[in-house]
Amino acid sequence: MLRTWVWLILLLTWVACAPPVPTATPLPTATPQPVATPTPEPMSPTEVSRWQPGQLMIVLMDVRHGDAQLIVSPTGESLLIDVGTEDYASKIAEKIRAVLGKLEVDYFLASHYHIDHIGAFVPLVRDQGLVVRKAVLDRGSGRDAYNSATYRRYFDYLADPSRGLKRVRLVTGDQIDLGPALQVTALSVGDSDAQTNCGIKVQGKNDNDYSIVLWLTFGAFDYWTAGDLSGMDTLEYTNVESSCAKLVPRPADLFKANHHAISTNNNASLLQALQPQVTVISLDGIDNTDALMRMLKAGSTVFTTNRIITLAEDNKTPIIINDSDDIVILTRDGNEFSVEGTVFKSR
Repeated sequence: MLRTWVWLILLLTWVACAPPVPTATPLPTATPQPVATPTPEPMSPTEVSRWQPGQLMIVLMDVRHGDAQLIVSPTGESLLIDVGTEDYASKIAEKIRAVLGKLEVDYFLASHYHIDHIGAFVPLVRDQGLVVRKAVLDRGSGRDAYNSATYRRYFDYLADPSRGLKRVRLVTGDQIDLGPALQVTALSVGDSDAQTNCGIKVQGKNDNDYSIVLWLTFGAFDYWTAGDLSGMDTLEYTNVESSCAKLVPRPADLFKANHHAISTNNNASLLQALQPQVTVISLDGIDNTDALMRMLKAGSTVFTTNRIITLAEDNKTPIIINDSDDIVILTRDGNEFSVEGTVFKSR
């Protein structure tokens, strides 16, 4: 009996200490999960949205003290005008992708050869991968047309056949083909060789005076954009605006202020000819409010890429201008247009 108990205790000890026998655990059966449809993150009011077919879209990009704007026609043709300084190449690439869904435009146009208008062009194409499908448009002329390293880099890049870019010299009266619904006309193209623009001799020494003047028409909607055109005679500038004012075919619905709305530009003669309903300004501040006051007196609603807080002529009444970072203008039929969501009736 004692022996039986001993064997029983030994048997129970062995069972308790023996390693467990592994058993196969069935793998869990995968349950099909519903595929989530990606939802784009909502864009803040300062960000651009995707262009829609049938829509004319103009985006004035915030590049601080510089110019960059993208125009997309109702049929999808695109014109990029100016690109700010080199620092903005990646930002502009982002905006073009956001609007068009690709980093590709039909045309690039340089309004003139200053760094805050063409500085980002080479980095945008070379480093960011921008494709310019049809042509690079400018006022032409040779490597010495403007004395700056930025212009010479721009010129040499375009002159290199391995880049595959076609450079076309615009002349006054040329049309830029952005589809059948949209008419884009070069009212005047400065000529630095002949030292002329808008039919007058340019006496100043600043490249602004040779800025290309464009007039865009879509149905009843009209738009003026002219780079950094000058509006006052000084040692540096020539009053080209007053002569260009004679070329204005009719009052404009939208006006991109010349030369970031500094005091020597946007003179009374031009504003009287344009009578713009809306003025948009690309700037990072304003040193002198004279031009701004002229625009307000002309009855224009003003939108800027960065905020202006200034005083009216009584030096007491504050004026706060609509600031929007990127300014987006939209119209579907040309009869009315919106600027940052505010709707205006075309004239």
